[in-house]
Amino acid sequence: MLNTKQKFKILGALGVLFFLAFSASCDWFVNATLSSITITPTSPSLTTVGQTQQLTATGTFNDGSTQNITASSGTAWSSSDASAVTVTNQGLIKAVSITATSSVTITVTNTSSTGAVSGTATVCVGSTCTTTSTVSVSCDQCSGNTVSLSANGGAGTEIQFTATQNGTDVSSSATWSSNSAAISISSTGGGIATLETTGTATITANVSGATGSVTVIVDP
Repeated sequence: MLNTKQKFKILGALGVLFFLAFSASCDWFVNATLSSITITPTSPSLTTVGQTQQLTATGTFNDGSTQNITASSGTAWSSSDASAVTVTNQGLIKAVSITATSSVTITVTNTSSTGAVSGTATVCVGSTCTTTSTVSVSCDQCSGNTVSLSANGGAGTEIQFTATQNGTDVSSSATWSSNSAAISISSTGGGIATLETTGTATITANVSGATGSVTVIVDP
């Protein structure tokens, strides 16, 4: 015969199993589904043969969340004219020929068990292509235009710069540069920079020919 304590343990275990089975049949455990994809920059320009530009695909889900799906599983990229512009599975476009100013459509598609969702961007290809979209650059750890070495852990500390174009964060697709040894930054590092020494540095972000910059003073 089972005693009272053993009976309660069995009933508790059965209750847990029932709860898990019930929850699995409800929406509580259903993953959010992808509803749309946005490519940034939306209107990139390639003006010379061999020029490249990194595109970023951002997925928006039905719960309102967003995620970078540029190189995610199930994501595929394609070009409407691969003889003019190619695109890799990581979203890097490249001008392979320029005969006249033209437009090439880049499509990114993410396919999952719930279906396929696509997004597009139009690439201007040609020497006369220009971009009028301005880029703004900000320093996340700066106070105004000043950042302190001592307050941020000294030389070798990483800080984040952010590039925005048309209200969209394009830090990951921008090409970055620094004009000073005070701050070093990888051209393709997404805006992550390293404090090196005291001084003044201008950090520049280039997105399809549109540039923006911020000048930062590094204090002791």
